[in-house]
Amino acid sequence: MQAKEPHKNVAVVGTGMAGLVVAYMLRSDPQGRFDVEVFEKQEKLSLDSASYNLTTQNGGSAKTQRLDLPMRTFADGYYESLKRMYDYFGIPYGSLRFIYSLSTLPNNPTKQTSPYFMHSSNNHQIPPLRPEGLSWTGWLLEICYLAICYYWFKVCCFFVAPKTLESSGTEESLRQYLDRIMLPSYYVKHYFLPVFASVATCSHDELMDFPALDLVGYGRRTFRKNHYTVLGGVQHVEQKLSEDLTYKLGAKVTAVENIGTKVQVSWTNTQDGQSSSRLFDHVILAVTPDVVGAIFQPLRSAMKAVPTTTVQSVVHRDFSGIGDSSKSLWSQVSLNRGESPPHPLHMCSNATATETIHEHPSAALITTYPISPIDPDKVFYTATFTRVLRSSTSRQIINEIFSQKKFGDDKSQFWRNGDGNVWLVGGWCWDGMVLLEGCLASATRVANALDVEVPWMKDSSL
Repeated sequence: MQAKEPHKNVAVVGTGMAGLVVAYMLRSDPQGRFDVEVFEKQEKLSLDSASYNLTTQNGGSAKTQRLDLPMRTFADGYYESLKRMYDYFGIPYGSLRFIYSLSTLPNNPTKQTSPYFMHSSNNHQIPPLRPEGLSWTGWLLEICYLAICYYWFKVCCFFVAPKTLESSGTEESLRQYLDRIMLPSYYVKHYFLPVFASVATCSHDELMDFPALDLVGYGRRTFRKNHYTVLGGVQHVEQKLSEDLTYKLGAKVTAVENIGTKVQVSWTNTQDGQSSSRLFDHVILAVTPDVVGAIFQPLRSAMKAVPTTTVQSVVHRDFSGIGDSSKSLWSQVSLNRGESPPHPLHMCSNATATETIHEHPSAALITTYPISPIDPDKVFYTATFTRVLRSSTSRQIINEIFSQKKFGDDKSQFWRNGDGNVWLVGGWCWDGMVLLEGCLASATRVANALDVEVPWMKDSSL
């Protein structure tokens, strides 16, 4: 009779999407081979920790709504693993109707923005919305120009491959790629950068430094695809993934070290400052690169080359910047009987960055990557989070970390994922945009390496 494989102790550091997914996979192993313990420095799990409960008065009763911060959307074509997981858990999601307005922030902060273009998701508003103050002739010309530029970029996504180290020995940045395909600078400044900087949550220059392959791949795979949001917020996802989870809250991991064949995790209790350590068979780091570099010495140098930035999302009721543009937008919206109103999303740009202002149905505004001043007396809540960015240099480093070892390469000095039974997962741990799908892809990679079945990928040909 074959001896039963001994249990392995696994530590997961971090409770964002990637950490909770990989912890769920391992503790759900049909063979029951893994004892999983999760470490989180906050006093609550982090996937939904930045979200906010907004209470509003409706008549004589109070209503509380959960606001996801940041707002998380996903699309067919790009988020296939994420969507499979949501379907597996029965997480409800739907296609919310949005109206996007694009505007340039005025030099005088006391003036309100004035949209130069408005677009309804899936063209649900027919005829299209026309910005106030723009003539019919000018509007039609703008639409024609926009359509030509948009479809030219999409054609290039499918037929003009970006240069990469693998294909040509040089890594082409987005800036270089847009120059090569001769995408007009007016379109890039007024349409391309505001939209994609909002997706990536970064400045325009930081976006331009992304590998061109990231944006081209995203543009190709999401072309003419539906976009969704989780109904009721990611709190439902967190609840499903964390059922029966063993975790330590308020445990700030300070070091991860290889001790013989084991991995030692050292942490500090954030309440009383007491330090502890424990040996594990495997350790999975589900944290941002700056944290990885701080606690895991073999990657200290490499992680310095992976750019990050700090981003804020602010819940408030300061309508001073968009009041007139919002009224103009709503005056053109037509609703069928019983139809819920769309969500306005204002993309307001200056020369260097774009802030997005989501008009929530609760009559609150959610501003992400704020540029214009917000009246502090009208602010309810501010969430701050670390955003991992991409560059040609970081793509090369990350791809090297997650590459398969070649025959005879065991003595390589460069650390690769899984060396010493330490693993990395996260939205940045794959070759693509730093989005939720990367969390699923990197968690699945660890599960495959440990021969663990991914429950929502059963009978999948993917």
